[in-house]
Amino acid sequence: MIDKRRTVRQFTDEDVPFESVNRVMEAGMKAPTWDHNRNWQFVVLRSREEKERAFKYAKGVVARFDERRYEGRNLNLSQEMYVYAMRYQYTMLVECPWVVVPLFRCNRLNAEWVSKLNPFADAWCVVENMLLAATNEGLGCSLRIPLNKEHDVVREALGVPGGWMIPCFVGIGHPDPAEALPRQYSADVKGHLHFGCWKGEGFQTSLETRW
Repeated sequence: MIDKRRTVRQFTDEDVPFESVNRVMEAGMKAPTWDHNRNWQFVVLRSREEKERAFKYAKGVVARFDERRYEGRNLNLSQEMYVYAMRYQYTMLVECPWVVVPLFRCNRLNAEWVSKLNPFADAWCVVENMLLAATNEGLGCSLRIPLNKEHDVVREALGVPGGWMIPCFVGIGHPDPAEALPRQYSADVKGHLHFGCWKGEGFQTSLETRW
């Protein structure tokens, strides 16, 4: 199933029953939780009006993006993906049947130590479960991480109380089969392995030699 998952930015008009979306959120609730309490909440957006109100900041980001700046340039894969994805940052949320906004309990992020990010880390475990569950339902997901003050703009628009934070917005729907698939980096783990310790970029020994 994990090999079928990909980010979707264009959806068909086919509706999705709430039962499918509910199973996606149930899968999220089965993620590991740092405090054992599963302190997660979900705001579910269904109507176009709800989505437009929530994502007006993303609409402005897209409006300010000038794709022409990248024309004729020799772009690497990251830049290609950025240019491709930017044009859909608003429509991939307002034009899909459902948007789920996960929330985790946290007043502010404190990155002094990695362990201080435990609530943030397990929120992303929730999201990954949701992405895989949606794939299992034959659905696709868009994903946007709030940019700068967008977090607070959306939180206010959704009436989220203090003490809760938003890791991302997840659009759910049927992928448009006509959507172009941008070039991808290889997901092969070879070249990313370091046995025993880090010994330089891309260092590895064969499994046969190591074990």
